[in-house]
This record gives sequence, structure tokens and C-alpha cells, in this order.
Amino acid sequence: MTSRVDGAWKVTGRAKYGADHNLPGMAYGYVLLSTIAHGEVAAMDTTATKSAPGVIGVYSPFDSLVLRTPATFLGETWVPLQDREVAYYGQPIGFVVAETFEQARDAAQLIEVSYHERPALTSLEDGLASAEDAPPAMDGAPPTIAVLADGVESIEDALAASPVVVEATYSTATQNHAAMEPHSAVAVWDADGLTIYSGNQGSDLQASELAAALAEEPGSVHAINPFVGGPSAARAVLPYRRSWRRRRPRCSAGRSRPR
Repeated sequence: MTSRVDGAWKVTGRAKYGADHNLPGMAYGYVLLSTIAHGEVAAMDTTATKSAPGVIGVYSPFDSLVLRTPATFLGETWVPLQDREVAYYGQPIGFVVAETFEQARDAAQLIEVSYHERPALTSLEDGLASAEDAPPAMDGAPPTIAVLADGVESIEDALAASPVVVEATYSTATQNHAAMEPHSAVAVWDADGLTIYSGNQGSDLQASELAAALAEEPGSVHAINPFVGGPSAARAVLPYRRSWRRRRPRCSAGRSRPR
């Protein structure tokens, strides 16, 4: 029988994840999330938030951080606060930095947001017309997937020729991740550049995307994640907000260190 090298550290609480790094002089960030599923942020009143105790900075689509859009093998990533469009419920629309986490959290609740709400987009089929073809794979292979056997013209024909067809409806939870590590990050700026402690599945990819977003030299950004806390694909790379259509033949150390 084999055992996990890091198993004992995890089950005894000795594994140190991103949010476990507490450094002198840290500031704390709190992300404000959208309460609608689709539309546009019409206005944000941050007056009370800016004067709340301990607040260092307040960022929104109307007063944004300057972030660039990195490009990866999956295409361009999406970076928050660069526009007022809302594509899903819970999308980041604001960011408050304060001297303590509690101050940042409480101040964020003082932001008054109004929206131009549109009907939620809940159908994949309805969105196919505006979907984009997926880019080639990392090895240059085209994004075409062969799913039909030779001589089979369509999935409908395959089903019709099947001796047994089982039809059923399955319902699953909208959220089912059970990561040991929460979504968090601790970032430190020093003479060597930026070091970020955060859950991820590809430290080199995370570091390169952050460098591109911040317009820093790739070698000056260091991503550290000694223990993988079940990050799943949600932490592999920076966020995406693009609809891809994959083709198929014949069928379709400054003060601000967010935690």
C-alpha cells in the first residue's frame, strides 16, 4: 500500500495554503459580487465606503485598477473591473482594500449598486450562434473532434440504429467543489518582484498570466503553491468569460495584498 507524501501534513492541519501566509504590514481585499446574472452596472456609489474605517482603496469599473488581458493557449482571459458588463451572478464588480479583512468586508457592504438588468442567458443552444470557434491546441492540432464512427452520418442515426436507448433526466448541484483550500491569495512585492501564494494547478501558467496582466517581466513574478488543496480547473488559470464552440464533423509589496 502506498501513502500520499503530503497526506500527513494535510490531515493534521500542518499543510500551509495561500491564506495561511500572514506577513507584517498586510492589507486585505474584499471582492464585491454582482447580484444579477446578466446586464450592466449602471452606477456605483462608493462615497460611504471610501470614508469607512481602515479603507485604503476602492476599485470598480468606474475607478478601475489598470489590468491587461493576458493571452494563453485557451485564448484571451477575462480580467475584472475593466468594463461594466455583467455576464453571470456573482461576477466580481468591485474591490475594497482595508487594513483588516473585517474592515474591507464591512466597507464593501456600504457600496450602493444599480444595474441595467437583462434577461439571464441560460441556454447553451441559444448562444451557439454567437459562440466562437475554439483556438488550436497547444501542439497546433485543430479543435476538431471526431465523435462518429466511419459510415455514421449523425448522432441521430446512431441512436436510431442502437438496439437499446436509455433516456433519463439527471439533476446536479450548481456548485459541487469541495476544495480543502478556499479561493484566496496573498501577494508580496519586494526587490525581486511579485510573489503570490495561491491555490493553482500550474504555477508557471499562473505566474506568466499575472505578469502579462500587470505588465511585469515574467521572471519577476513568482507563484508558490506547495500543497494542492483540490483546486480543480477553477484555479488552473485566470478567469474566462468567453463562449467557445468546438467543431465536430457532420454534427454539431505594495500595501494592497489581497487575501
